[in-house]
Amino acid sequence: MTERSRARHARSTGRAATAALGALLLVAGCGGSGSPLPAEEAVAHYEDVSGDLLGALDAVRPLTWEHRAQEILEPGAEDCRYQAGIWEADAALYPEPGQGMDWEPWRTAVDPVLEEHGFEALGREQSSGGEYWLESQGPHGARIVLESRGSLRITDVRVDAEPCEDAALGL
Repeated sequence: MTERSRARHARSTGRAATAALGALLLVAGCGGSGSPLPAEEAVAHYEDVSGDLLGALDAVRPLTWEHRAQEILEPGAEDCRYQAGIWEADAALYPEPGQGMDWEPWRTAVDPVLEEHGFEALGREQSSGGEYWLESQGPHGARIVLESRGSLRITDVRVDAEPCEDAALGL
């Protein structure tokens, strides 16, 4: 085999391995949106998740949280998505949140709760327009977003609701 043939073979093998790994991750539920949660379980399940998360957050810094925006994200959609809510704290997580904020106390408190409920650990800090947040992906396509300004969001939960409306979840 010539040097050129070996290089072409290595590239081809690498692409095949990458494709196989991607397929394996999708089958394993990583990187995919996951199977939908039965509608009759969604609200109670995510009330448990949010309660545990708020308890963990309060262990770092006691705050008062207001819950709003519990809803189906796009009524009538084929891929029905539920937002368990947005919780707004009475203060920012830190007095002056900003890039490079020390997220470690929050990660230490929240990551075990996320893991217990099937979520990934909080990811790297993200920002846009002066807003800073951490995100976690979980079962049923769910995303949890923790913002430095004192906001927690649980959203994008795939639910098996027919019709795809708030009433199907008992909201």
